[in-house]
Amino acid sequence: MPAETTAPFRYCPSCGERVYTYTVLKEGVVELRCSPCGFPVTLVQGPSIQPLDCIITVDDNRFFLSFLADLLVDRGLTANVISCESAAQFLTSVAQRLHQGLPSPLAILDIVMEPMDGITAAMALRAVEQGLGAARPIPLLFLSAARYDETLSKLIARCQPALYLNKGSDATPDKLGPRLEKVIGYLLAQGRK
Repeated sequence: MPAETTAPFRYCPSCGERVYTYTVLKEGVVELRCSPCGFPVTLVQGPSIQPLDCIITVDDNRFFLSFLADLLVDRGLTANVISCESAAQFLTSVAQRLHQGLPSPLAILDIVMEPMDGITAAMALRAVEQGLGAARPIPLLFLSAARYDETLSKLIARCQPALYLNKGSDATPDKLGPRLEKVIGYLLAQGRK
């Protein structure tokens, strides 16, 4: 194998930093994965993403919420961003869309919010989806400056399909945009399987 494939440290688009890696045999192919979050770091380019009908975002920081909406539209991921400034507003928006039969192909949630955090909102969303008989759960991307750890891994595992993206270190549009595309593409492709 080439040295690049076997290097123990690689850049993880999900964590936004160089991380220790491990190998996994998946469908006959050896993948190099991020030790903290499990994202396939050998993924050169995420699966292509057709523009989504809408993306629902929630973050209690208005500036970042506006920045994220602009970035999602500028990158061609969607033309319709529903921005929510709280987890309660997010749950209300999603419940209304589900009740009206409108698609919600992706939700992006901050983790650290008050009074309800993103993980709690995601678990509440799964209960709402089940109660309203949603055909498929909405894929969730947790976009946060909180570092990925074992506790966060267990919480995100309860909200599947879901992935994590660290917005802390590479949060400029030129760096965050490609990372978003790669992680969102992978998340949506996993949800289709």
